[in-house]
Amino acid sequence: MSDKKYWLKSGFFTMMHRGVDFLLGFVGFMLLVRIFSPEDFGVWVLLITITSILDMARNGFIQNGMIKFIVGKNPAVKRKIQSAALLLNALLSFLILALLVLAAHPIAELFNAPKLAAILTIYAWVLPVLVLHTHNLVLMQASYDFKAYFLAGISKSLPFFLVIVMGYLSDYKLTLVHLAWYHNAAFLLATLMSAYQVRRYFGFQWRVKKYWLAKIFHFGKFVFGTNLVSMLTNGLDKFLLGALLSPVQVAMANTAGRVLNMVEIPVNSIASISYPKAAEAHDTGKTQALGQLYEKTTGMMLSLTFPFWLFCLVFAHYIILFIAGENYLDAVPFLRIMAFLALIKPFDRQSGVFLDAIGKPFINMLMVFGTLIYGAGLSWFFIHWIGLLGAAYGLVLAVFCTALIKHLVLSRYIKMRFIHCWVQAARAYPTLVASLMEKIQKR
Repeated sequence: MSDKKYWLKSGFFTMMHRGVDFLLGFVGFMLLVRIFSPEDFGVWVLLITITSILDMARNGFIQNGMIKFIVGKNPAVKRKIQSAALLLNALLSFLILALLVLAAHPIAELFNAPKLAAILTIYAWVLPVLVLHTHNLVLMQASYDFKAYFLAGISKSLPFFLVIVMGYLSDYKLTLVHLAWYHNAAFLLATLMSAYQVRRYFGFQWRVKKYWLAKIFHFGKFVFGTNLVSMLTNGLDKFLLGALLSPVQVAMANTAGRVLNMVEIPVNSIASISYPKAAEAHDTGKTQALGQLYEKTTGMMLSLTFPFWLFCLVFAHYIILFIAGENYLDAVPFLRIMAFLALIKPFDRQSGVFLDAIGKPFINMLMVFGTLIYGAGLSWFFIHWIGLLGAAYGLVLAVFCTALIKHLVLSRYIKMRFIHCWVQAARAYPTLVASLMEKIQKR
């Protein structure tokens, strides 16, 4: 596959996956805030935040290492790598299951949310299913099959969305416990779909090689730590608001956070397709191409997130009113502050991705861990001082500091310049306009 075709095809399906996931999740959120009370919705937000953290950390333990080692290998070696990855994934998943079951009630007490214990326990029982699902998704990325990745992704989000729609339109009383079980059922459907999609890539042998266990473990432990701390940082505002205030404030923060999830679509999509290319460029010694790839991909992100930042600043009131209603208008100033992450996250995300790609996951983990530490301190201070808005100020300041440090550290290993990222972003607009005009003229 040519380089241009790779970026077009993989970018299309990855953006489709992120876009459809976001759209279904966003409309589902709009329905859930109308089905549940702010307090119950805040409890559901805490569940999704906790489970997302665990999923991202668990995926990271396997994903980057498996992709890095499996690309370009022959089928026999690929089977050995997959077998080692599956075993490590299973061990970690069962450990998390046990911890969740034991810690469900203490976690619920910590966040002043008694109903959280039951739905956390329900989620724990789907973790054995997710071992195979996670493996399948990583295998799709390692095989550059982003179309299969897209289909496997929507096979989970679409059925769950339909459950929420039926709960909203019918007289059926949808409870948190019912929703948690439906959530598990959607994961089961997605696992069946992903298993079908990767049948031609899947390879396994019962005798697991210690060499590959060690390789994946020692690489993955840093990515696991990075993802865990990164997701803890992303959920920091909700955790501190739940512990210091109540689930109602958690619901307010999540309302603004749902809007900010739009930023994650281009950021995560471009990051996921740039990582294999960055790892390949580093392994083949193309250091100059690495810097150009960083500037190009970060610029691509900024060209999409900059207009979003402006839109949120101007129309925050109408955005919150439309998606959640008058009960959630306290989230308007929160959204305006958090919108600055749209300008920061491209640098933060790509610096981390490229540090992993050049074999420096430990540095990336340290940087992200720093965000959690001083982010927690700043958020705690600001929440005690000014309440809900304090969580936004604390998180934005923490992510800015980390993005700056990671960018400076990365510049020691690859040649790239901050201003060139913005130049690439500016160049994207004329290219987009020219492409649209060309299509219009053809019609």
